[in-house]
Amino acid sequence: MIFTVMAKTRIISPILGIAALAAFALPGAAHAQTAQTASAPASAPAPLPGRPLDEVIAVANDQPILASALNQRIAEVTQALRARGTALPTEEVLRRQVLERLITHKLQLQAADRQGIRISADQINEALSSIAARNGLTLAELPKALEAQGRNYLAFRQEIKEQLIIQQLVRQTVASKIQVTPTEIDHYLQRQDNASGGNVEYRLAQILVTFPANATPDQVAKAREKAQALVAQIKAGADFAATAVANSGGPHALEGGMIGWIKAASLPTLFAGVVPTLKPGEISAPIVGVGGFHIVKLVDKRSGLPANTATEYHIRHILLKPNPIRDLEQSKVLAETLRKQVLSGEISFAEAAKQYSNDPNSAGIGGDLEWGTLQRLPPAFEPVVKNLAVDQISQPFKIPSGWDIVKLVGKRRSNVTQAQREHRAYQAIFQRKMTEQLAEFKRSLRSQAYIQVFASAHAGDQNGADGT
Repeated sequence: MIFTVMAKTRIISPILGIAALAAFALPGAAHAQTAQTASAPASAPAPLPGRPLDEVIAVANDQPILASALNQRIAEVTQALRARGTALPTEEVLRRQVLERLITHKLQLQAADRQGIRISADQINEALSSIAARNGLTLAELPKALEAQGRNYLAFRQEIKEQLIIQQLVRQTVASKIQVTPTEIDHYLQRQDNASGGNVEYRLAQILVTFPANATPDQVAKAREKAQALVAQIKAGADFAATAVANSGGPHALEGGMIGWIKAASLPTLFAGVVPTLKPGEISAPIVGVGGFHIVKLVDKRSGLPANTATEYHIRHILLKPNPIRDLEQSKVLAETLRKQVLSGEISFAEAAKQYSNDPNSAGIGGDLEWGTLQRLPPAFEPVVKNLAVDQISQPFKIPSGWDIVKLVGKRRSNVTQAQREHRAYQAIFQRKMTEQLAEFKRSLRSQAYIQVFASAHAGDQNGADGT
Protein backbone atom coordinates (compact mmCIF):
# COMPACT_ATOMS: atom_id res chain seq x y z
CA MET A 1 0.00 0.00 0.00
CA ILE A 2 1.21 3.49 -0.84
CA PHE A 3 -0.33 6.11 1.41
CA THR A 4 0.75 9.70 0.83
CA VAL A 5 -0.40 13.17 1.80
CA MET A 6 -0.29 15.71 -1.00
CA ALA A 7 -1.62 19.15 -1.83
CA LYS A 8 -5.28 19.18 -2.66
CA THR A 9 -6.70 18.73 -6.16
CA ARG A 10 -9.78 20.60 -7.28
CA ILE A 11 -12.27 20.05 -10.05
CA ILE A 12 -12.46 23.48 -11.68
CA SER A 13 -15.52 24.66 -13.61
CA PRO A 14 -14.60 25.04 -17.28
CA ILE A 15 -14.64 28.40 -19.00
CA LEU A 16 -16.99 26.94 -21.62
CA GLY A 17 -19.66 26.69 -18.93
CA ILE A 18 -22.67 24.39 -19.11
CA ALA A 19 -22.09 23.13 -22.63
CA ALA A 20 -18.80 21.55 -21.61
CA LEU A 21 -20.53 19.67 -18.76
CA ALA A 22 -22.71 17.66 -21.15
CA ALA A 23 -20.14 14.89 -21.19
CA PHE A 24 -20.91 14.26 -17.52
CA ALA A 25 -24.65 13.64 -18.07
CA LEU A 26 -26.10 10.62 -16.27
CA PRO A 27 -26.82 7.46 -18.29
CA GLY A 28 -29.98 7.92 -20.27
CA ALA A 29 -29.74 11.67 -20.23
CA ALA A 30 -28.94 11.82 -23.94
CA HIS A 31 -32.37 10.39 -24.77
CA ALA A 32 -34.03 13.14 -22.77
CA GLN A 33 -31.90 16.00 -24.08
CA THR A 34 -34.63 17.55 -26.19
CA ALA A 35 -37.16 17.50 -23.37
CA GLN A 36 -34.65 18.89 -20.93
CA THR A 37 -33.70 21.70 -23.28
CA ALA A 38 -37.31 22.61 -23.79
CA SER A 39 -38.06 22.76 -20.08
CA ALA A 40 -34.83 24.43 -18.94
CA PRO A 41 -34.47 28.21 -18.68
CA ALA A 42 -33.18 29.75 -21.89
CA SER A 43 -30.21 31.41 -20.24
CA ALA A 44 -29.11 29.32 -17.26
CA PRO A 45 -26.11 30.98 -15.59
CA ALA A 46 -22.78 29.24 -16.18
CA PRO A 47 -20.44 28.57 -13.25
CA LEU A 48 -17.87 31.29 -12.71
CA PRO A 49 -14.53 30.44 -14.36
CA GLY A 50 -12.02 29.08 -11.89
CA ARG A 51 -14.55 28.44 -9.09
CA PRO A 52 -14.25 24.93 -7.61
CA LEU A 53 -17.27 22.67 -8.17
CA ASP A 54 -15.85 19.89 -6.02
CA GLU A 55 -12.54 18.65 -4.76
CA VAL A 56 -10.63 15.37 -4.98
CA ILE A 57 -9.53 14.66 -1.42
CA ALA A 58 -8.24 11.09 -1.92
CA VAL A 59 -7.54 8.50 -4.60
CA ALA A 60 -8.06 4.77 -4.07
CA ASN A 61 -6.17 2.95 -6.81
CA ASP A 62 -7.41 4.82 -9.89
CA GLN A 63 -10.66 6.23 -8.51
CA PRO A 64 -11.16 9.61 -6.78
CA ILE A 65 -13.05 10.33 -3.59
CA LEU A 66 -14.69 13.74 -3.61
CA ALA A 67 -15.03 16.27 -0.82
CA SER A 68 -18.79 16.36 -1.35
CA ALA A 69 -19.06 12.64 -0.54
CA LEU A 70 -16.89 13.06 2.55
CA ASN A 71 -18.85 16.05 3.83
CA GLN A 72 -22.19 14.33 3.34
CA ARG A 73 -21.03 11.24 5.23
CA ILE A 74 -19.57 13.39 8.03
CA ALA A 75 -22.96 15.07 8.47
CA GLU A 76 -24.67 11.67 8.73
CA VAL A 77 -22.14 10.32 11.24
CA THR A 78 -22.33 13.51 13.32
CA GLN A 79 -26.09 13.19 13.56
CA ALA A 80 -25.80 9.53 14.61
CA LEU A 81 -23.17 10.27 17.28
CA ARG A 82 -25.28 13.06 18.75
CA ALA A 83 -28.33 10.80 18.81
CA ARG A 84 -26.34 8.24 20.85
CA GLY A 85 -25.01 10.92 23.18
CA THR A 86 -21.39 10.25 22.19
CA ALA A 87 -19.03 13.20 22.48
CA LEU A 88 -17.86 14.41 19.08
CA PRO A 89 -14.14 14.32 18.32
CA THR A 90 -12.39 17.24 16.70
CA GLU A 91 -13.37 18.01 13.13
CA GLU A 92 -10.00 16.82 11.83
CA VAL A 93 -10.25 13.48 13.63
CA LEU A 94 -13.82 12.91 12.46
CA ARG A 95 -12.86 13.69 8.86
CA ARG A 96 -9.99 11.20 9.07
CA GLN A 97 -12.16 8.43 10.52
CA VAL A 98 -14.94 8.92 8.00
CA LEU A 99 -12.47 9.11 5.12
CA GLU A 100 -10.99 5.77 6.18
CA ARG A 101 -14.44 4.21 5.84
CA LEU A 102 -15.01 5.82 2.45
CA ILE A 103 -11.70 4.45 1.19
CA THR A 104 -12.54 0.94 2.40
CA HIS A 105 -15.98 1.25 0.80
CA LYS A 106 -14.40 2.24 -2.51
CA LEU A 107 -11.92 -0.64 -2.37
CA GLN A 108 -14.72 -3.15 -1.76
CA LEU A 109 -16.63 -1.85 -4.77
CA GLN A 110 -13.49 -2.22 -6.88
CA ALA A 111 -13.02 -5.80 -5.64
CA ALA A 112 -16.63 -6.58 -6.55
CA ASP A 113 -16.09 -5.16 -10.03
CA ARG A 114 -13.00 -7.31 -10.54
CA GLN A 115 -15.03 -10.37 -9.58
CA GLY A 116 -17.75 -9.48 -12.04
CA ILE A 117 -20.44 -8.87 -9.41
CA ARG A 118 -23.39 -7.07 -10.94
CA ILE A 119 -26.69 -5.92 -9.45
CA SER A 120 -29.65 -5.67 -11.81
CA ALA A 121 -32.15 -2.82 -11.97
CA ASP A 122 -34.81 -5.27 -10.77
CA GLN A 123 -32.80 -6.05 -7.62
CA ILE A 124 -32.38 -2.34 -6.89
CA ASN A 125 -36.07 -1.68 -7.50
CA GLU A 126 -37.01 -4.53 -5.18
CA ALA A 127 -34.87 -3.07 -2.39
CA LEU A 128 -36.25 0.43 -2.99
CA SER A 129 -39.82 -0.86 -3.10
CA SER A 130 -39.25 -2.47 0.29
CA ILE A 131 -37.94 0.82 1.71
CA ALA A 132 -40.88 2.72 0.23
CA ALA A 133 -43.45 0.23 1.54
CA ARG A 134 -42.11 0.50 5.08
CA ASN A 135 -42.68 4.23 4.88
CA GLY A 136 -46.22 3.89 3.54
CA LEU A 137 -45.18 4.81 -0.01
CA THR A 138 -45.05 3.28 -3.45
CA LEU A 139 -41.83 3.15 -5.44
CA ALA A 140 -43.21 5.88 -7.73
CA GLU A 141 -43.77 8.15 -4.71
CA LEU A 142 -40.30 7.63 -3.25
CA PRO A 143 -38.38 10.21 -5.35
CA LYS A 144 -40.69 13.06 -4.32
CA ALA A 145 -40.55 12.02 -0.66
CA LEU A 146 -36.75 11.97 -0.78
CA GLU A 147 -36.71 15.37 -2.45
CA ALA A 148 -38.84 16.76 0.39
CA GLN A 149 -36.10 15.64 2.82
CA GLY A 150 -33.36 17.25 0.73
CA ARG A 151 -32.13 13.96 -0.74
CA ASN A 152 -31.49 13.23 -4.40
CA TYR A 153 -33.27 10.10 -5.62
CA LEU A 154 -30.56 9.05 -8.08
CA ALA A 155 -27.87 9.43 -5.38
CA PHE A 156 -30.00 7.41 -2.95
CA ARG A 157 -30.55 4.73 -5.58
CA GLN A 158 -26.80 4.53 -6.13
CA GLU A 159 -26.23 4.12 -2.36
CA ILE A 160 -28.63 1.16 -2.28
CA LYS A 161 -26.96 -0.36 -5.32
CA GLU A 162 -23.53 -0.14 -3.69
CA GLN A 163 -24.84 -1.70 -0.48
CA LEU A 164 -26.25 -4.64 -2.46
CA ILE A 165 -22.97 -5.05 -4.35
CA ILE A 166 -20.91 -5.17 -1.14
CA GLN A 167 -23.35 -7.60 0.49
CA GLN A 168 -22.92 -9.93 -2.49
CA LEU A 169 -19.13 -9.48 -2.36
CA VAL A 170 -19.06 -10.48 1.31
CA ARG A 171 -21.28 -13.51 0.69
CA GLN A 172 -19.20 -14.62 -2.28
CA THR A 173 -15.71 -13.84 -0.98
CA VAL A 174 -15.94 -14.33 2.78
CA ALA A 175 -19.09 -16.10 3.99
CA SER A 176 -19.01 -18.86 1.36
CA LYS A 177 -15.52 -19.93 2.47
CA ILE A 178 -16.23 -20.23 6.20
CA GLN A 179 -16.37 -23.76 7.55
CA VAL A 180 -17.51 -24.86 11.01
CA THR A 181 -16.48 -28.40 11.97
CA PRO A 182 -18.25 -30.79 14.37
CA THR A 183 -15.14 -30.67 16.58
CA GLU A 184 -15.42 -26.86 16.87
CA ILE A 185 -19.07 -27.21 17.86
CA ASP A 186 -18.20 -29.80 20.53
CA HIS A 187 -15.45 -27.59 21.96
CA TYR A 188 -17.80 -24.59 21.99
CA LEU A 189 -20.42 -26.51 23.97
CA GLN A 190 -17.78 -27.78 26.39
CA ARG A 191 -16.57 -24.23 27.05
CA GLN A 192 -20.17 -23.13 27.53
CA ASP A 193 -20.79 -25.90 30.07
CA ASN A 194 -17.57 -25.05 31.92
CA ALA A 195 -18.16 -21.30 32.00
CA SER A 196 -18.39 -19.99 35.55
CA GLY A 197 -21.96 -19.17 36.55
CA GLY A 198 -23.54 -20.93 33.60
CA ASN A 199 -24.28 -19.11 30.35
CA VAL A 200 -22.06 -16.08 31.01
CA GLU A 201 -22.17 -13.15 28.60
CA TYR A 202 -19.97 -10.08 28.34
CA ARG A 203 -20.82 -6.72 26.83
CA LEU A 204 -17.64 -5.44 25.25
CA ALA A 205 -16.23 -2.36 23.58
CA GLN A 206 -12.80 -2.04 22.03
CA ILE A 207 -10.25 0.36 20.62
CA LEU A 208 -7.98 -1.02 17.90
CA VAL A 209 -4.66 0.72 17.28
CA THR A 210 -3.67 -0.65 13.91
CA PHE A 211 -0.35 -1.26 12.23
CA PRO A 212 0.02 -2.15 8.53
CA ALA A 213 0.44 -5.59 7.06
CA ASN A 214 4.12 -6.61 7.05
CA ALA A 215 4.75 -3.92 9.65
CA THR A 216 8.33 -3.13 10.63
CA PRO A 217 9.39 -3.45 14.28
CA ASP A 218 9.39 0.34 14.49
CA GLN A 219 5.78 0.56 13.25
CA VAL A 220 4.68 -2.08 15.76
CA ALA A 221 6.51 -0.26 18.56
CA LYS A 222 4.84 3.05 17.69
CA ALA A 223 1.42 1.39 17.68
CA ARG A 224 2.16 -0.17 21.08
CA GLU A 225 3.21 3.21 22.49
CA LYS A 226 0.01 4.82 21.20
CA ALA A 227 -2.13 2.04 22.69
CA GLN A 228 -0.39 2.36 26.06
CA ALA A 229 -0.90 6.12 25.98
CA LEU A 230 -4.62 5.67 25.28
CA VAL A 231 -4.96 3.24 28.19
CA ALA A 232 -3.32 5.83 30.45
CA GLN A 233 -5.69 8.56 29.21
CA ILE A 234 -8.78 6.43 29.81
CA LYS A 235 -7.63 5.41 33.28
CA ALA A 236 -7.07 9.11 34.00
CA GLY A 237 -10.70 9.85 33.17
CA ALA A 238 -11.00 10.12 29.38
CA ASP A 239 -14.29 8.81 27.98
CA PHE A 240 -13.81 5.41 26.33
CA ALA A 241 -16.42 5.94 23.60
CA ALA A 242 -15.05 9.35 22.63
CA THR A 243 -11.51 7.96 22.65
CA ALA A 244 -12.62 5.12 20.37
CA VAL A 245 -14.28 7.50 17.91
CA ALA A 246 -11.12 9.58 17.79
CA ASN A 247 -8.47 6.86 17.70
CA SER A 248 -9.76 3.36 16.89
CA GLY A 249 -9.10 1.74 13.56
CA GLY A 250 -11.65 -1.00 14.25
CA PRO A 251 -14.99 -1.52 12.49
CA HIS A 252 -16.96 -0.15 15.47
CA ALA A 253 -14.95 3.05 15.90
CA LEU A 254 -17.76 5.42 14.96
CA GLU A 255 -20.09 3.55 17.35
CA GLY A 256 -17.81 4.39 20.26
CA GLY A 257 -16.07 1.03 19.90
CA MET A 258 -19.16 -0.86 21.10
CA ILE A 259 -19.13 -4.53 20.06
CA GLY A 260 -22.13 -5.73 22.08
CA TRP A 261 -22.92 -8.89 24.04
CA ILE A 262 -20.75 -11.97 23.49
CA LYS A 263 -21.17 -15.34 25.18
CA ALA A 264 -18.13 -16.59 27.10
CA ALA A 265 -17.79 -19.54 24.76
CA SER A 266 -17.85 -17.18 21.74
CA LEU A 267 -15.02 -14.92 22.87
CA PRO A 268 -12.25 -14.58 20.29
CA THR A 269 -9.17 -16.55 21.32
CA LEU A 270 -7.34 -13.24 21.67
CA PHE A 271 -9.76 -12.07 24.38
CA ALA A 272 -10.63 -15.37 26.06
CA GLY A 273 -7.89 -15.16 28.70
CA VAL A 274 -8.39 -11.46 29.43
CA VAL A 275 -12.09 -10.60 29.48
CA PRO A 276 -13.07 -13.00 32.33
CA THR A 277 -10.50 -11.28 34.59
CA LEU A 278 -12.04 -7.82 34.11
CA LYS A 279 -14.71 -6.22 36.27
CA PRO A 280 -17.49 -4.14 34.65
CA GLY A 281 -16.06 -0.75 33.76
CA GLU A 282 -12.46 -1.96 33.60
CA ILE A 283 -10.24 -1.93 30.52
CA SER A 284 -7.47 -4.29 29.51
CA ALA A 285 -3.86 -3.57 28.79
CA PRO A 286 -3.12 -3.50 25.04
CA ILE A 287 -3.52 -6.98 23.50
CA VAL A 288 -1.48 -7.58 20.36
CA GLY A 289 -3.23 -9.21 17.43
CA VAL A 290 -2.68 -9.72 13.72
CA GLY A 291 -3.64 -6.19 12.74
CA GLY A 292 -2.84 -4.12 15.80
CA PHE A 293 -3.27 -3.63 19.53
CA HIS A 294 -6.71 -4.14 21.09
CA ILE A 295 -7.87 -2.28 24.19
CA VAL A 296 -10.95 -4.06 25.52
CA LYS A 297 -13.50 -2.61 27.92
CA LEU A 298 -15.90 -4.82 29.86
CA VAL A 299 -19.03 -2.68 29.82
CA ASP A 300 -21.26 -5.20 31.59
CA LYS A 301 -21.56 -8.87 32.49
CA ARG A 302 -24.53 -11.13 33.02
CA SER A 303 -25.15 -14.77 33.92
CA GLY A 304 -28.07 -16.51 32.32
CA LEU A 305 -29.73 -19.82 32.95
CA PRO A 306 -27.87 -23.12 32.65
CA ALA A 307 -26.97 -23.89 29.07
CA ASN A 308 -29.71 -26.53 28.73
CA THR A 309 -32.60 -24.30 29.91
CA ALA A 310 -33.96 -20.94 28.87
CA THR A 311 -36.75 -18.45 29.50
CA GLU A 312 -38.39 -17.78 26.18
CA TYR A 313 -40.56 -14.84 25.21
CA HIS A 314 -43.02 -14.59 22.35
CA ILE A 315 -43.11 -10.97 21.24
CA ARG A 316 -44.20 -8.79 18.37
CA HIS A 317 -42.47 -5.52 17.66
CA ILE A 318 -42.58 -2.47 15.42
CA LEU A 319 -39.22 -0.98 14.47
CA LEU A 320 -39.16 2.58 13.19
CA LYS A 321 -35.78 3.57 11.79
CA PRO A 322 -34.88 7.11 10.73
CA ASN A 323 -34.36 7.39 7.01
CA PRO A 324 -34.08 10.05 4.30
CA ILE A 325 -37.82 10.79 4.52
CA ARG A 326 -38.30 10.49 8.32
CA ASP A 327 -35.79 11.68 10.93
CA LEU A 328 -35.26 10.28 14.43
CA GLU A 329 -37.73 12.60 16.16
CA GLN A 330 -40.41 11.95 13.55
CA SER A 331 -39.85 8.22 14.04
CA LYS A 332 -40.50 8.64 17.77
CA VAL A 333 -43.69 10.61 17.12
CA LEU A 334 -44.91 7.89 14.74
CA ALA A 335 -44.17 5.21 17.36
CA GLU A 336 -46.24 7.10 19.94
CA THR A 337 -49.08 7.57 17.45
CA LEU A 338 -49.15 3.90 16.49
CA ARG A 339 -49.21 2.82 20.14
CA LYS A 340 -52.24 5.04 20.81
CA GLN A 341 -54.03 3.71 17.73
CA VAL A 342 -53.41 0.09 18.76
CA LEU A 343 -54.60 0.72 22.33
CA SER A 344 -57.74 2.48 21.08
CA GLY A 345 -58.56 -0.38 18.72
CA GLU A 346 -58.15 1.63 15.52
CA ILE A 347 -55.62 -0.91 14.24
CA SER A 348 -54.21 -4.19 15.48
CA PHE A 349 -50.58 -4.43 16.54
CA ALA A 350 -49.91 -6.98 13.78
CA GLU A 351 -51.44 -4.80 11.09
CA ALA A 352 -49.50 -1.75 12.30
CA ALA A 353 -46.28 -3.79 12.08
CA LYS A 354 -47.11 -4.92 8.55
CA GLN A 355 -47.71 -1.36 7.42
CA TYR A 356 -44.99 0.53 9.25
CA SER A 357 -42.23 -1.67 10.73
CA ASN A 358 -38.76 -1.32 9.24
CA ASP A 359 -37.68 -4.81 10.30
CA PRO A 360 -37.57 -6.69 6.97
CA ASN A 361 -37.53 -10.07 8.72
CA SER A 362 -40.73 -9.64 10.74
CA ALA A 363 -42.82 -6.84 9.23
CA GLY A 364 -44.51 -9.13 6.74
CA ILE A 365 -45.72 -11.44 9.53
CA GLY A 366 -47.06 -8.72 11.77
CA GLY A 367 -43.82 -8.05 13.65
CA ASP A 368 -43.83 -11.60 15.05
CA LEU A 369 -40.43 -12.56 16.48
CA GLU A 370 -41.80 -15.92 17.62
CA TRP A 371 -40.51 -17.75 20.69
CA GLY A 372 -36.94 -17.16 21.76
CA THR A 373 -34.66 -15.81 24.47
CA LEU A 374 -33.96 -12.12 24.94
CA GLN A 375 -30.27 -12.66 24.17
CA ARG A 376 -31.09 -12.75 20.47
CA LEU A 377 -32.30 -9.13 20.67
CA PRO A 378 -30.50 -5.80 21.18
CA PRO A 379 -29.72 -5.11 24.88
CA ALA A 380 -32.36 -2.34 25.11
CA PHE A 381 -35.14 -4.94 24.73
CA GLU A 382 -34.35 -6.88 27.91
CA PRO A 383 -35.48 -4.42 30.63
CA VAL A 384 -38.54 -3.45 28.58
CA VAL A 385 -39.77 -6.98 27.88
CA LYS A 386 -39.08 -8.27 31.40
CA ASN A 387 -41.33 -5.56 32.86
CA LEU A 388 -44.28 -6.33 30.57
CA ALA A 389 -47.28 -8.46 31.45
CA VAL A 390 -48.64 -10.81 28.81
CA ASP A 391 -50.63 -8.85 26.15
CA GLN A 392 -49.17 -5.54 27.38
CA ILE A 393 -47.68 -3.05 24.90
CA SER A 394 -44.57 -1.11 25.82
CA GLN A 395 -43.97 2.59 25.54
CA PRO A 396 -41.73 3.49 22.58
CA PHE A 397 -38.09 2.95 23.55
CA LYS A 398 -34.81 3.96 21.92
CA ILE A 399 -32.50 1.38 20.37
CA PRO A 400 -29.35 2.04 18.31
CA SER A 401 -31.20 1.80 14.99
CA GLY A 402 -34.24 3.90 15.90
CA TRP A 403 -37.42 3.55 18.00
CA ASP A 404 -39.24 0.35 18.89
CA ILE A 405 -42.55 -0.79 20.39
CA VAL A 406 -43.00 -4.29 21.80
CA LYS A 407 -46.03 -6.42 22.64
CA LEU A 408 -45.49 -9.43 24.92
CA VAL A 409 -47.60 -12.29 23.56
CA GLY A 410 -46.37 -15.03 25.93
CA LYS A 411 -43.63 -16.24 28.26
CA ARG A 412 -42.37 -19.75 29.16
CA ARG A 413 -39.48 -21.75 30.61
CA SER A 414 -38.19 -24.39 28.23
CA ASN A 415 -35.50 -27.01 27.88
CA VAL A 416 -33.09 -26.56 25.01
CA THR A 417 -32.54 -29.70 23.00
CA GLN A 418 -29.07 -30.86 22.04
CA ALA A 419 -29.84 -30.14 18.40
CA GLN A 420 -30.83 -26.57 19.29
CA ARG A 421 -27.64 -26.11 21.31
CA GLU A 422 -25.55 -27.37 18.40
CA HIS A 423 -27.35 -25.08 15.97
CA ARG A 424 -26.76 -22.07 18.23
CA ALA A 425 -23.12 -23.08 18.61
CA TYR A 426 -22.78 -23.28 14.83
CA GLN A 427 -24.28 -19.79 14.43
CA ALA A 428 -22.02 -18.31 17.12
CA ILE A 429 -18.86 -19.85 15.64
CA PHE A 430 -19.85 -18.82 12.12
CA GLN A 431 -20.50 -15.23 13.22
CA ARG A 432 -17.17 -15.02 15.05
CA LYS A 433 -15.30 -16.33 12.02
CA MET A 434 -17.26 -14.02 9.75
CA THR A 435 -16.29 -10.97 11.81
CA GLU A 436 -12.62 -11.98 11.94
CA GLN A 437 -12.31 -12.94 8.27
CA LEU A 438 -14.20 -9.88 7.03
CA ALA A 439 -11.78 -7.68 8.97
CA GLU A 440 -8.87 -9.56 7.45
CA PHE A 441 -10.38 -9.25 3.96
CA LYS A 442 -10.66 -5.46 4.33
CA ARG A 443 -7.15 -5.32 5.72
CA SER A 444 -5.89 -7.26 2.69
CA LEU A 445 -7.63 -4.86 0.30
CA ARG A 446 -5.95 -1.92 2.01
CA SER A 447 -2.50 -3.50 2.00
CA GLN A 448 -2.64 -4.14 -1.76
CA ALA A 449 -4.10 -0.76 -2.73
CA TYR A 450 -2.46 2.42 -3.98
CA ILE A 451 -3.92 5.21 -1.87
CA GLN A 452 -3.26 8.93 -1.92
CA VAL A 453 -4.77 11.31 0.62
CA PHE A 454 -4.53 14.99 -0.16
CA ALA A 455 -3.93 17.58 2.54
CA SER A 456 -7.38 19.11 2.10
CA ALA A 457 -8.95 15.87 3.35
CA HIS A 458 -7.93 16.90 6.87
CA ALA A 459 -9.03 20.53 6.58
CA GLY A 460 -12.53 21.62 7.53
CA ASP A 461 -12.40 24.62 5.16
CA GLN A 462 -12.20 23.43 1.60
CA ASN A 463 -11.22 26.88 0.40
CA GLY A 464 -8.35 27.26 2.84
CA ALA A 465 -4.65 27.13 2.08
CA ASP A 466 -3.17 23.92 0.69
CA GLY A 467 -1.70 21.55 3.23
CA THR A 468 1.56 19.69 2.91
